[in-house]
Amino acid sequence: MKYTKRVFTFLLLFFVLLSGLSPLEASENADPSEWTFSTTSYVWFSGLNGTLGVKGHKARVNLSFSDVLSNMDASGMLTFQGHKGKQYFFFDGMYLDMSASEQVSPGLFTDVGATTTRLQAAWGVRIKEWESSSLHVFGGLRYWNLKNELTFRTASAPLRHFSDSESWIDPLVGVRFATQLSPNLTFLVILDAGGFGIGSDFTWGGMLDLSWKLSERTSLEIGYRYLHVDYERDGFVMDAYNDGIFIGFTWKVR
Repeated sequence: MKYTKRVFTFLLLFFVLLSGLSPLEASENADPSEWTFSTTSYVWFSGLNGTLGVKGHKARVNLSFSDVLSNMDASGMLTFQGHKGKQYFFFDGMYLDMSASEQVSPGLFTDVGATTTRLQAAWGVRIKEWESSSLHVFGGLRYWNLKNELTFRTASAPLRHFSDSESWIDPLVGVRFATQLSPNLTFLVILDAGGFGIGSDFTWGGMLDLSWKLSERTSLEIGYRYLHVDYERDGFVMDAYNDGIFIGFTWKVR
């Protein structure tokens, strides 16, 4: 299956590398006995690259980061997470509405629209801890709702329009590594993979996040996120990836 071997090899090497570090010897009594919760809202300046298909008709789309502001109709992400001792969970939602226009031949254009709603929930456990770092593994489910639109037109008039949508659920596994660079600065890496032919053929993604603590309850987030999905069924195709910079704000609820 495309991408599967490459991604899982990377995840395995990442785990082996971290396992070779000397763990911090800490007693279970050092773990917090109460749940702590936080919520983060993001704006994701995401590009879109790959192939979209509707009812057997396909089109390439190539929106780089420089094209984002002029082609993105709406974007937003919201995360709620909790920690207690070695336990960890999160709920995450994302909405992207993007459009682009490509010239496929002299006088013929293709307008492409892609609307993505993605919801995911996962539960994890800390398997390794160092003096200022921690490693979690997690598993969960990811829900997708995608709508693709293709319009073939001349410079002055539309010729044909196609629209379709699909929804499915993927299993999800991943790792989360966090390290505290200073009292007010934390670096976070998240890698995940899913689908495995159950929903999508394959999906995988990653996130790099630099968190700057503003107060005891608030922090500013800035980073980079990548998300790829490979899905094809009954003429509907989404074999593409989103990537780009995000900016967010975190509030510690408790």
